[in-house]
This record gives sequence, structure tokens and C-alpha cells, in this order.
Amino acid sequence: MRVLIFTFLLISIVLTPYFVFAGHEGGFVPCGDHVDSQGKVTNPCTTCHFMGLANNIIDFLFQMIVLPLAALGILASGIVLLTAGGSESRISMGKTMLWNILIGFFIAISAWAIINTVLGSIVKQEFHYLTESFPACPEN
Repeated sequence: MRVLIFTFLLISIVLTPYFVFAGHEGGFVPCGDHVDSQGKVTNPCTTCHFMGLANNIIDFLFQMIVLPLAALGILASGIVLLTAGGSESRISMGKTMLWNILIGFFIAISAWAIINTVLGSIVKQEFHYLTESFPACPEN
């Protein structure tokens, strides 16, 4: 239970700056942030913007959580392998850690590719996720 609370607090502290600046350039929500002098929203949210929001969240999770965790996991497995000192159980544990991290990272990349392709295809026909950036919503 303590580990869960610690993890939640750590993630909350790390993500707080991103949520604070979410309404500014580069935030999660790609619309609804411009209000004219009469109080009307000049960039109303549409279904296309919802797809952009989903893509922003997925990209954030991948770049800010999955990649650093994979790097730390590979580092940890490397330390276990380097400090094994010939112990077969430690070498086996290090190899198992490394394989599990690589498999998890492959699953995360595959999930990202599938989600990015589906969301991009909904917004723009014939979207190629590897060679194009995520399509922006058409301006009204």
C-alpha cells in the first residue's frame, strides 16, 4: 500500500507542471482556449479535437513515462548483470529483467502505433504514422 501511495505522489509531482500549463501551447487540450473580447470561444472543440486530445495523452504517456521507465529498467538489469559476480541466479535474474523490459517496450510501441494509426485515420484519410505528424484539425 505504501508503494502505491508513493508512486501516486511521485507521478503527481512530476505531472503537475504539465497540467498547470495545459491551456498553453503544447498542452493536452488542443481547442477552446481562445476567448474573444465578447466572451465567446473562438476555437470551439470538435470531434477532431477530441482525437487530438487522445493523441496528446498517448504521446505524453509514451514520451514521459514509458521511455524513461524502459531506460531505468534496462539500467537496473545491466547493474544486476554487472554485479552478478558469477552467480547463476543473479545472471538469470538480470537476463529475465532485460527480456521482460524489452517485451514490454515492444508491446508499448505496438500499442502506440495502432492507436496513432486509428486516431490519425479517423481525422485524416490515408494517414501514415511513421512519416507524418499527427494531423491537425481544419480551421473553421
